[in-house]
Amino acid sequence: MAYIVSSPGSCGEFIQGYSNGTSFMVTCPINRYSYAWVNEKTTESLLPGKAQEAVKKTLECLNYRRNVSIGLQSVIPYGKGMASSTADISAVCQATAIALGKRLTDMDIAQIALSIEPSDATFFEGIMQFDYREGTLIRRLGHAPIMNILIYDCGGEIDTLLFNSRSDLLKLQQENETEIKKAFDLFLQGMEQQSLEDIGKAATMSAYANQKILYKKSLDEFYSIGRKAGGKGVICAHSGTVLGLIVSIEDDIFSIKKEMDKIASITYLDSVTVTNEGMQIRKGNIDDFIAK
Repeated sequence: MAYIVSSPGSCGEFIQGYSNGTSFMVTCPINRYSYAWVNEKTTESLLPGKAQEAVKKTLECLNYRRNVSIGLQSVIPYGKGMASSTADISAVCQATAIALGKRLTDMDIAQIALSIEPSDATFFEGIMQFDYREGTLIRRLGHAPIMNILIYDCGGEIDTLLFNSRSDLLKLQQENETEIKKAFDLFLQGMEQQSLEDIGKAATMSAYANQKILYKKSLDEFYSIGRKAGGKGVICAHSGTVLGLIVSIEDDIFSIKKEMDKIASITYLDSVTVTNEGMQIRKGNIDDFIAK
């Protein structure tokens, strides 16, 4: 038996841009996870570089010097804008704390994660408006309505650190401020009314505004065919390669996917559900838990 920490990935962000003096994102956590665990039988494992850094910084944060052995497994693709690094880092941070008999708060984890790279906030419960550079939680936006997302990849990989170090990034975000404000206001309305139509429209507005920052040549076709197939809107990885079609849980995903697969320039990755649960800590058998 082991303590197992699960931390969600994302399908890009509902909204990302600049408003009121801040670069921010609105999180889109999905039911695909990174899992970290620790117990007395855990053997030494080779963690990815960012996860190793997360262990080191968590030990420093808790003022501990002894080594801990953490296991990590993820089902989230890397380099696609699906918060793979954030999920890894956040799960490893909490697992490290658990190994020491401690628990970290969400904000503790956010500060550690931001010290490694610009990060998502998918490990918080619900949907967040989050300053992903400064690590400031701007607003808790509540729980999203249930929705599915069909995720497609436009190809390639994006390095988060390199992308966010672009010298023109802030200027381009500021040029989009008016459109991002409109999208965010519509998103808030969608959250208040639990309206997939409004949420989908808001996400689409943000995806199109982001074209001048990270162009996706498939976006027009993806949106057009997706809407005709019954989708509520498009969500994108603003610093990644994926596009997602927001659909109702009542819709026939297989029929919609059949239409979307006609787009030759993209590759189907997954069909997921938006989750509001945030990071979870459970006790169980590692292999059985991760297999579910």
